[in-house]
Amino acid sequence: MSIKKVICIIYLYSSFLFGLSYIDAASLINGEDLALSIRNSIPSENISINASMEVTLKNRKRLKTALTIETKLLGKDEFLTIYKTKLEKNFTTWEIRRKKGHPNKYNIEQAKNDTEKKQNLYIELAGSSFTLADFGLEFLHWPNQKTIRKQRRKSRLCNVLESKPSKAIKLEYSRVLSWVDEKSGAILAADFFDLNGEILKRFSVKGLTKKNGQWQVDEIEMRHLKDGTKSRLKLNY
Repeated sequence: MSIKKVICIIYLYSSFLFGLSYIDAASLINGEDLALSIRNSIPSENISINASMEVTLKNRKRLKTALTIETKLLGKDEFLTIYKTKLEKNFTTWEIRRKKGHPNKYNIEQAKNDTEKKQNLYIELAGSSFTLADFGLEFLHWPNQKTIRKQRRKSRLCNVLESKPSKAIKLEYSRVLSWVDEKSGAILAADFFDLNGEILKRFSVKGLTKKNGQWQVDEIEMRHLKDGTKSRLKLNY
């Protein structure tokens, strides 16, 4: 299973952290076109994966939640991604419905009905630093998209995309920087900035193996730099 397919499944991004270097670029791809191409990415098949979310708190206490991640094609230009805890009595289901040319639709179902949480895109998934908006790549729908440079992460040449919301919108983030692999079109890294312009969260891939000639993401991590927590999503194929 390729990196790009895995990213479609979990609607996330993976990161190569080492060997940063800058490259002069005579011309850069238009940021709006780049964001649109990622938003329009559709998986080729229905997929279901067992996963686990492990959260390490600042006091080193660990919380672990079993999950299933499922992608269902709803048509040529539309699909649904479902994240569900495996608890029978206290289950939670997070849903992201994505369609080309349309805003994402989000839904949260819980054993205990909570209207406020259903309407909160920045609610934490399984107590982690990953939010529903993160999984939906909601920042790619913001009005300001600009490619600011080219940069290597490890051996991959990327376009660095800066996403900013409208000044009139009060959100969790003030901007997001994402590194988009030139060859695959997948986002390989992203930094999330708070309303004061400081880095709030940073994503990285922690498990990457090559199987049948294709790179496979086994484990991903989101670090919350403010509260000192670390969230890891482990995928079991």
